Amino acid sequence: MSRLSPFSLLLSSPSIWRFSWLAIAAVLGLSSCDRLSASDIYASLPPCADIVCDCSDFTNQAQAQTVLVAFEDDVYNLDGDRNGTACESLPAVAVGLDAPTYFSNSEHLTFGNPSNAGKDNPDNWLIERSQYVLSYSKSRNVLNWASWRVDNRWLGRTDRQDDFRPDGGLPKGFYQATPGEYRRSGYDRGHMVPSGDRTNTSQDNSATFLMTNILPQASENNRGPWKELEQYGRDLIYQDGKALYVIGGLYGDQGKVGRVTVPGRVWKVIVVLDDINAGISRDTAVIAVDMPNSDRIEADWQTYRTTVDRIEIATGYDLLSEVPADIQAAIESR
Repeated sequence: MSRLSPFSLLLSSPSIWRFSWLAIAAVLGLSSCDRLSASDIYASLPPCADIVCDCSDFTNQAQAQTVLVAFEDDVYNLDGDRNGTACESLPAVAVGLDAPTYFSNSEHLTFGNPSNAGKDNPDNWLIERSQYVLSYSKSRNVLNWASWRVDNRWLGRTDRQDDFRPDGGLPKGFYQATPGEYRRSGYDRGHMVPSGDRTNTSQDNSATFLMTNILPQASENNRGPWKELEQYGRDLIYQDGKALYVIGGLYGDQGKVGRVTVPGRVWKVIVVLDDINAGISRDTAVIAVDMPNSDRIEADWQTYRTTVDRIEIATGYDLLSEVPADIQAAIESR
């Protein structure tokens, strides 16, 4: 029998959320006239609140504070010293998006550049390849997010190359992560853009083994629900003739593997298009998933389904920013 999460209790127990809504409104900068329902509270919280949060699951203190005040008894122990402030070691507030200074014609950025990555901010450094596009962080020595298309053009019979290697395309002064850093770390060398999504040519497959596309990923996550989600996406192509536009990333901090930051969470948004040339409509199916980077994880990836809106709350990104606003509103909250 699965246990009720604290958030399930929040939805089912008006006495809890009646207590909490004023505090949450204050954290969110709302007035006392802006009453919040349980569903409003749900929409305002990052995805970890559905099951379990700790301080490694947040990018800033204000975000953790929202979760702390949502539950009467600090069920996630975010306020260790009981002074009313959650996760005090985190940065106070989220860093805003960079100004859009770099424009790309890449097919992998058709629906938007989530963080306005470019060539100015070393912690939001844009790397473009024919196979995918990603944003990389110099201070964390790991990617922020990647974006790529998957359809029958990219899938074939090429063997997995397994040629993990440093990315020589990084600018001078960036640390070059190496495959050896993961040895005996307890973490897998997890792909963001999967090897299985690039099997048409050996060159395409090899590009997924550059270390800028690799993250320290918990084995049970990488080989369990994350892998199943990747395969589910490819099955939509093989079996139903669909085409996918995928954005995936990570956030949070659980320490280091060598000099590479271990994320607390991994997430993915899959836009399911009818075919290669199809655009997005209000009826387009979107799969949004946010998982803990942990070996204590459920086997079914659908356990971690969420909304695009809530991933944006957790990351601070603007996903699908090039999609018309009315369509964004329809598909990002589902």
